[in-house]
Amino acid sequence: MENDRFIDRYFESESILLKIEHTEKRNINTLITYLEMLHSTGDKLKDKYQCNIKNISEFIILRIIRNYFHHVNDIENYSMFVEIEEWGIYEYNRHLIIALKDFAKSLKNFMDKSNKKYQDSQIELITEFIEVDIINKAEELCDIKDIIIDENTYSLGIDIFKYVYNISNFIADKCRNIDELKDKKVILNLEPTYTEYYNISKRDLICSPVNVPIMTTKGLVFPKNRSTIRTAI
Repeated sequence: MENDRFIDRYFESESILLKIEHTEKRNINTLITYLEMLHSTGDKLKDKYQCNIKNISEFIILRIIRNYFHHVNDIENYSMFVEIEEWGIYEYNRHLIIALKDFAKSLKNFMDKSNKKYQDSQIELITEFIEVDIINKAEELCDIKDIIIDENTYSLGIDIFKYVYNISNFIADKCRNIDELKDKKVILNLEPTYTEYYNISKRDLICSPVNVPIMTTKGLVFPKNRSTIRTAI
């Protein structure tokens, strides 16, 4: 029997979550299953191979979301989009979106439960990707209301696709440097893009400065008239 099946389970759950061809396999549990597999993979890489991925920014962000899921409450919803943007270009035209208020609740839970020294070290790492304003206003954002854009109502969202994509590339590279894992079928069969070289940066959207979109749980919205944007009652 092949050893280290946790690596197979990780990349299987990642594939179901992100790959277009597995759309029909996704359900309400797909995201939490992936996050649990990531958490387990982080533990086992460290315990079995002294390989630490837990100090990587993308892992920390996803762990904060996972811990809220696992210990506090369900994230209300998430959505997946694969599309060409109307007035912009993403480095990767895929989104994995959760509500901004759910992410804020995850952050607040982390900050409420962790000691100050540990919290500061982790927050410093995630600011590589997460805007400081979101971190500083986490409590306020927990109750953020829907907004009306061009007379349609939306919930603000945050795209976590890049964090899943990037951490998978990190894990692939780590496995290739571990003798017991590098020749596993799942590692050998990964696409060449599974490497840190192709990781997505914080600023991965190119658009006109006069037509900046708003991320919602329904995807990116390009307001036709910004002066009419308002909070829903």
